[in-house]
Amino acid sequence: MPAEDILLDAHFEEIYRLGSVDGGGWDTFGSVESLGFDAAGNLYILDTQAVRISVVDRGGNLVQQFIGEGEGPGEFGRNSAGALESAVMRDGRVAVYDPGQLAFALFSADGEFERTIPMGGDRWRQPMLSEIQAFPGMERVLSTTRVIHFSPPDAGPGRQFRYVLSYDLSGDEAAVDTAATAWKRPSDRQVFAPELMAGALPGGGIAFSDSSAYAIKFAAPGGLVTRIVTRPLRPRPVTNRMRTEEIERRLKALETRQPTAGDPAMQAAMPSMIEAQRAGIEAMEFYPVMPVVLALRTDWEGTIWVRRRGDEVEGDGGPIDLITADGHYLGTLAPGATPLPEAFGPDGLVAFVEKDDLDVPYVVVKRFQRPEGAPE
Repeated sequence: MPAEDILLDAHFEEIYRLGSVDGGGWDTFGSVESLGFDAAGNLYILDTQAVRISVVDRGGNLVQQFIGEGEGPGEFGRNSAGALESAVMRDGRVAVYDPGQLAFALFSADGEFERTIPMGGDRWRQPMLSEIQAFPGMERVLSTTRVIHFSPPDAGPGRQFRYVLSYDLSGDEAAVDTAATAWKRPSDRQVFAPELMAGALPGGGIAFSDSSAYAIKFAAPGGLVTRIVTRPLRPRPVTNRMRTEEIERRLKALETRQPTAGDPAMQAAMPSMIEAQRAGIEAMEFYPVMPVVLALRTDWEGTIWVRRRGDEVEGDGGPIDLITADGHYLGTLAPGATPLPEAFGPDGLVAFVEKDDLDVPYVVVKRFQRPEGAPE
């Protein structure tokens, strides 16, 4: 792809905005963990603090709410509720991954609990999924980031790679498949090391990024890489100034932590915990360069949205490249034009999570009007 950006004249029209601070409305959110659309344009909002999924129609009106805290079918324990992840299928069914049970809970389009799908053969490794996406038209979900296993296998040839994993939910157990084999960075502890990120494509393939370079890889069903799309954009070297600024930023954030109220034991242990964390921050390791690609998502049609690093190290306002599902460059949304959407729906619907000065979350839905020449 070209070295110079071709800027797109794209427009985002706000459709509705949800969220309140008074605590009295149904749209008072605590922690919005995931968003997803169905084929009708309904938005599903997973609030892990409330342990609730709210379904909203195209006008921003509440349709229904389901799931909750408890020990019964389709309910989730408080200890694992904060780590729940959800994926919305196009027919309105919802798969919720519960790390406490190492299983998916499947709900029908009307919010009724259908069945539990245990992790199956991968259960013994205790996988933690941090973000999942449903494949279009399939009973299959993709882990769009690296899966963390709390009981990893012994060292061997397989440990030389990272894997993009998907889960087939059509049977009695979730069957794990390797959607792609990716490059393994030297250390998981290095700051600025490239992350593994992926998005589902129509037909069961994926697009993913695994390195510091701008190299978007396409894998067919089964994991075979069929195409690599690149741009001649060089990763930024990590300087001593960058290291110092990152250490200072993390130390400043650490100082704002407050002891847990009402827990004397935790209050007594907090100073030593903070001191240990401070020592860890000051001894951080750094990757030698900063990756070009910061985030990758795929939309309803399979267009790949790639957020790149801008002039600033922090922030979410960097340029966003749009690439078709078959690897053709459409152009770039200028820095500051939009954050990367959290979820994509039909007819150009996109959803974002915003926070106010008090850290109260809001959900904003807009319609993205595709620039001329973009695929429908």
